[in-house]
Amino acid sequence: MAADVFRRFLGDHRRGLIGWSAAVAAVTAMYSSFWPTMADTTDLMQEYVDAMPGLAEAMGWSDMTTPEGYIDGTVLLLVPILMMVAAVGIGARAVAGDEEEGALELVMAHPVGRTSLLLQRFAATAVYTGVLGAVMFLVLLGLSPVLDLDIGAGHLAAACLATALNALCYGTAAFAIGAAAGRRSLAIAGGAALAVIGYLGNTFALTVEDLEWLRFGSAFYYALDPDPLVNGVDPGYTAVLAAAPAVLVALAAVVFGRRDVLV
Repeated sequence: MAADVFRRFLGDHRRGLIGWSAAVAAVTAMYSSFWPTMADTTDLMQEYVDAMPGLAEAMGWSDMTTPEGYIDGTVLLLVPILMMVAAVGIGARAVAGDEEEGALELVMAHPVGRTSLLLQRFAATAVYTGVLGAVMFLVLLGLSPVLDLDIGAGHLAAACLATALNALCYGTAAFAIGAAAGRRSLAIAGGAALAVIGYLGNTFALTVEDLEWLRFGSAFYYALDPDPLVNGVDPGYTAVLAAAPAVLVALAAVVFGRRDVLV
Protein backbone atom coordinates (compact mmCIF):
# COMPACT_ATOMS: atom_id res chain seq x y z
CA MET A 1 0.00 0.00 0.00
CA ALA A 2 2.88 2.36 0.77
CA ALA A 3 4.20 2.09 -2.77
CA ASP A 4 0.69 2.75 -4.07
CA VAL A 5 0.57 6.00 -2.07
CA PHE A 6 3.82 7.07 -3.72
CA ARG A 7 2.78 6.13 -7.26
CA ARG A 8 -0.74 7.47 -6.97
CA PHE A 9 0.41 10.87 -5.72
CA LEU A 10 2.89 11.26 -8.58
CA GLY A 11 0.31 10.04 -11.06
CA ASP A 12 -2.28 12.51 -9.82
CA HIS A 13 0.17 15.38 -10.33
CA ARG A 14 1.78 14.32 -13.59
CA ARG A 15 0.18 17.17 -15.53
CA GLY A 16 1.65 19.72 -13.16
CA LEU A 17 5.02 18.02 -13.43
CA ILE A 18 4.85 18.12 -17.21
CA GLY A 19 3.97 21.81 -17.12
CA TRP A 20 6.78 22.72 -14.74
CA SER A 21 9.22 20.60 -16.71
CA ALA A 22 8.29 22.50 -19.86
CA ALA A 23 8.79 25.81 -18.07
CA VAL A 24 12.20 24.79 -16.71
CA ALA A 25 13.26 23.52 -20.12
CA ALA A 26 12.08 26.68 -21.87
CA VAL A 27 13.81 29.11 -19.49
CA THR A 28 17.00 27.04 -19.48
CA ALA A 29 17.09 26.84 -23.27
CA MET A 30 16.14 30.48 -23.84
CA TYR A 31 18.76 32.07 -21.61
CA SER A 32 21.58 29.64 -22.36
CA SER A 33 21.00 30.16 -26.10
CA PHE A 34 22.03 33.83 -25.74
CA TRP A 35 25.61 32.82 -24.85
CA PRO A 36 27.01 32.85 -28.42
CA THR A 37 25.84 36.45 -28.80
CA MET A 38 27.13 37.41 -25.38
CA ALA A 39 30.48 35.76 -26.12
CA ASP A 40 31.04 38.32 -28.87
CA THR A 41 30.54 41.24 -26.48
CA THR A 42 32.38 40.04 -23.39
CA ASP A 43 34.47 43.21 -23.08
CA LEU A 44 31.36 45.39 -23.09
CA MET A 45 29.61 43.15 -20.57
CA GLN A 46 32.62 43.17 -18.26
CA GLU A 47 32.71 46.97 -18.36
CA TYR A 48 29.04 46.99 -17.38
CA VAL A 49 29.70 44.56 -14.53
CA ASP A 50 32.74 46.49 -13.31
CA ALA A 51 30.69 49.70 -13.23
CA MET A 52 28.29 48.19 -10.65
CA PRO A 53 30.38 45.77 -8.58
CA GLY A 54 27.96 45.54 -5.64
CA LEU A 55 24.91 44.80 -7.75
CA ALA A 56 26.89 42.49 -10.01
CA GLU A 57 28.09 40.39 -7.09
CA ALA A 58 24.63 40.19 -5.54
CA MET A 59 23.08 39.08 -8.83
CA GLY A 60 25.81 36.58 -9.63
CA TRP A 61 27.19 38.64 -12.49
CA SER A 62 30.76 38.82 -11.21
CA ASP A 63 32.07 37.10 -14.35
CA MET A 64 30.02 37.25 -17.54
CA THR A 65 32.97 36.56 -19.83
CA THR A 66 32.95 32.76 -19.49
CA PRO A 67 30.21 30.22 -20.16
CA GLU A 68 30.23 29.21 -16.47
CA GLY A 69 29.88 32.80 -15.32
CA TYR A 70 27.13 33.52 -17.83
CA ILE A 71 25.09 30.42 -16.89
CA ASP A 72 25.57 31.27 -13.21
CA GLY A 73 24.23 34.77 -13.75
CA THR A 74 21.24 33.85 -15.90
CA VAL A 75 20.03 30.24 -15.87
CA LEU A 76 21.10 29.58 -12.29
CA LEU A 77 19.48 32.84 -11.24
CA LEU A 78 16.04 32.19 -12.74
CA VAL A 79 15.54 28.42 -12.87
CA PRO A 80 16.02 27.97 -9.11
CA ILE A 81 13.08 30.32 -8.56
CA LEU A 82 10.87 28.24 -10.86
CA MET A 83 11.91 25.06 -9.11
CA MET A 84 11.24 26.55 -5.68
CA VAL A 85 7.74 27.63 -6.64
CA ALA A 86 7.04 24.14 -7.97
CA ALA A 87 8.56 22.43 -4.92
CA VAL A 88 6.70 24.60 -2.41
CA GLY A 89 3.45 24.00 -4.28
CA ILE A 90 3.77 20.22 -4.39
CA GLY A 91 5.12 20.10 -0.83
CA ALA A 92 2.14 22.01 0.48
CA ARG A 93 -0.20 19.77 -1.47
CA ALA A 94 1.37 16.49 -0.33
CA VAL A 95 -0.34 16.34 3.07
CA ALA A 96 -2.12 19.59 3.92
CA GLY A 97 -3.79 19.96 0.52
CA ASP A 98 -5.30 16.49 0.59
CA GLU A 99 -6.26 16.87 4.23
CA GLU A 100 -8.22 20.06 3.56
CA GLU A 101 -10.02 18.46 0.61
CA GLY A 102 -10.85 15.28 2.52
CA ALA A 103 -8.79 13.09 0.19
CA LEU A 104 -6.43 12.12 2.98
CA GLU A 105 -9.31 10.32 4.69
CA LEU A 106 -9.53 7.85 1.82
CA VAL A 107 -5.82 7.13 1.94
CA MET A 108 -5.71 6.66 5.70
CA ALA A 109 -8.69 4.31 5.55
CA HIS A 110 -6.31 1.77 4.01
CA PRO A 111 -3.76 -0.17 6.10
CA VAL A 112 -0.98 2.39 5.84
CA GLY A 113 0.64 3.99 8.89
CA ARG A 114 1.03 7.72 9.29
CA THR A 115 4.81 7.58 9.15
CA SER A 116 4.71 5.45 6.01
CA LEU A 117 2.22 7.84 4.43
CA LEU A 118 4.39 10.82 5.25
CA LEU A 119 7.57 9.20 3.96
CA GLN A 120 5.95 8.08 0.71
CA ARG A 121 4.50 11.53 0.07
CA PHE A 122 7.90 13.09 0.81
CA ALA A 123 9.58 10.63 -1.55
CA ALA A 124 7.13 11.65 -4.25
CA THR A 125 7.86 15.32 -3.57
CA ALA A 126 11.60 14.64 -3.84
CA VAL A 127 11.17 12.74 -7.12
CA TYR A 128 8.96 15.55 -8.48
CA THR A 129 11.68 18.09 -7.71
CA GLY A 130 14.42 15.76 -8.95
CA VAL A 131 12.72 15.42 -12.32
CA LEU A 132 12.87 19.20 -12.76
CA GLY A 133 16.59 19.12 -11.99
CA ALA A 134 17.06 16.32 -14.51
CA VAL A 135 15.21 18.32 -17.17
CA MET A 136 17.50 21.27 -16.58
CA PHE A 137 20.55 19.02 -16.84
CA LEU A 138 19.41 17.35 -20.08
CA VAL A 139 18.68 20.68 -21.75
CA LEU A 140 22.07 22.13 -20.79
CA LEU A 141 23.84 18.93 -21.78
CA GLY A 142 22.11 18.83 -25.15
CA LEU A 143 22.76 22.50 -25.91
CA SER A 144 26.34 22.56 -24.65
CA PRO A 145 28.02 21.43 -27.91
CA VAL A 146 25.65 23.52 -30.01
CA LEU A 147 26.30 26.71 -28.03
CA ASP A 148 29.99 26.03 -27.36
CA LEU A 149 29.46 26.17 -23.62
CA ASP A 150 32.38 23.81 -23.07
CA ILE A 151 31.19 22.80 -19.58
CA GLY A 152 31.73 19.17 -18.60
CA ALA A 153 28.75 16.91 -17.97
CA GLY A 154 29.91 16.32 -14.40
CA HIS A 155 29.94 20.00 -13.57
CA LEU A 156 26.56 20.53 -15.25
CA ALA A 157 25.17 17.66 -13.18
CA ALA A 158 26.65 19.17 -10.01
CA ALA A 159 24.98 22.53 -10.67
CA CYS A 160 21.62 20.93 -11.45
CA LEU A 161 21.83 18.71 -8.37
CA ALA A 162 22.54 21.72 -6.16
CA THR A 163 19.64 23.62 -7.74
CA ALA A 164 17.22 20.74 -7.20
CA LEU A 165 18.34 20.21 -3.59
CA ASN A 166 17.98 23.93 -2.93
CA ALA A 167 14.39 23.79 -4.17
CA LEU A 168 13.72 20.61 -2.20
CA CYS A 169 14.81 22.32 1.03
CA TYR A 170 12.07 24.92 0.70
CA GLY A 171 9.59 22.44 -0.71
CA THR A 172 10.20 20.24 2.33
CA ALA A 173 9.69 23.23 4.60
CA ALA A 174 6.22 23.67 3.06
CA PHE A 175 5.67 19.92 3.33
CA ALA A 176 6.60 19.89 7.04
CA ILE A 177 4.49 22.94 7.89
CA GLY A 178 1.54 21.39 6.09
CA ALA A 179 1.97 18.07 7.88
CA ALA A 180 2.18 19.84 11.24
CA ALA A 181 -0.62 22.37 10.72
CA GLY A 182 -2.91 20.66 8.23
CA ARG A 183 -3.47 23.89 6.31
CA ARG A 184 -2.28 24.30 2.73
CA SER A 185 -2.34 28.10 2.93
CA LEU A 186 -0.01 28.04 5.94
CA ALA A 187 2.28 25.56 4.20
CA ILE A 188 2.56 27.71 1.07
CA ALA A 189 3.00 30.93 3.06
CA GLY A 190 5.62 29.38 5.33
CA GLY A 191 7.59 27.73 2.54
CA ALA A 192 7.46 30.84 0.37
CA ALA A 193 8.48 33.12 3.24
CA LEU A 194 11.48 30.95 4.08
CA ALA A 195 12.47 30.87 0.39
CA VAL A 196 12.28 34.67 0.09
CA ILE A 197 14.22 35.15 3.34
CA GLY A 198 16.82 32.65 2.20
CA TYR A 199 17.23 34.30 -1.18
CA LEU A 200 17.35 37.87 0.09
CA GLY A 201 19.51 36.94 3.05
CA ASN A 202 22.09 35.31 0.83
CA THR A 203 21.92 38.15 -1.71
CA PHE A 204 22.22 41.08 0.69
CA ALA A 205 24.88 39.33 2.73
CA LEU A 206 27.13 39.47 -0.32
CA THR A 207 27.13 43.26 -0.19
CA VAL A 208 26.69 43.96 3.54
CA GLU A 209 29.45 42.45 5.65
CA ASP A 210 27.46 42.68 8.90
CA LEU A 211 24.77 40.43 7.40
CA GLU A 212 27.13 37.69 6.30
CA TRP A 213 25.87 35.38 9.05
CA LEU A 214 22.49 35.23 7.29
CA ARG A 215 24.04 33.21 4.48
CA PHE A 216 24.64 30.20 6.69
CA GLY A 217 20.90 29.75 7.22
CA SER A 218 20.13 29.94 3.51
CA ALA A 219 20.00 26.92 1.22
CA PHE A 220 21.08 29.27 -1.59
CA TYR A 221 24.45 29.68 0.09
CA TYR A 222 25.12 25.94 0.16
CA ALA A 223 23.89 25.52 -3.43
CA LEU A 224 25.67 28.46 -5.06
CA ASP A 225 28.73 29.32 -2.96
CA PRO A 226 30.79 26.23 -4.01
CA ASP A 227 30.31 27.31 -7.65
CA PRO A 228 29.49 23.78 -8.91
CA LEU A 229 29.76 24.74 -12.57
CA VAL A 230 33.44 25.41 -12.00
CA ASN A 231 34.32 23.11 -9.12
CA GLY A 232 31.85 20.25 -9.39
CA VAL A 233 30.13 18.66 -6.40
CA ASP A 234 31.18 19.87 -2.96
CA PRO A 235 30.54 16.93 -0.57
CA GLY A 236 30.17 19.07 2.55
CA TYR A 237 27.76 21.62 1.13
CA THR A 238 25.78 18.93 -0.68
CA ALA A 239 25.47 16.99 2.58
CA VAL A 240 23.94 20.05 4.26
CA LEU A 241 21.43 20.43 1.43
CA ALA A 242 20.47 16.77 1.73
CA ALA A 243 20.35 16.76 5.53
CA ALA A 244 18.02 19.73 5.89
CA PRO A 245 15.00 18.01 4.23
CA ALA A 246 15.67 14.82 6.22
CA VAL A 247 15.58 16.75 9.50
CA LEU A 248 12.40 18.60 8.50
CA VAL A 249 10.64 15.38 7.56
CA ALA A 250 11.67 13.74 10.85
CA LEU A 251 10.24 16.66 12.81
CA ALA A 252 7.07 16.62 10.72
CA ALA A 253 6.64 12.89 11.34
CA VAL A 254 6.71 13.41 15.10
CA VAL A 255 4.01 16.11 15.00
CA PHE A 256 1.89 14.43 12.30
CA GLY A 257 1.89 11.17 14.22
CA ARG A 258 0.42 12.82 17.31
CA ARG A 259 -2.05 15.42 16.12
CA ASP A 260 -5.69 15.02 15.18
CA VAL A 261 -6.02 14.77 11.44
CA LEU A 262 -9.04 16.34 9.77
CA VAL A 263 -10.60 13.10 8.53
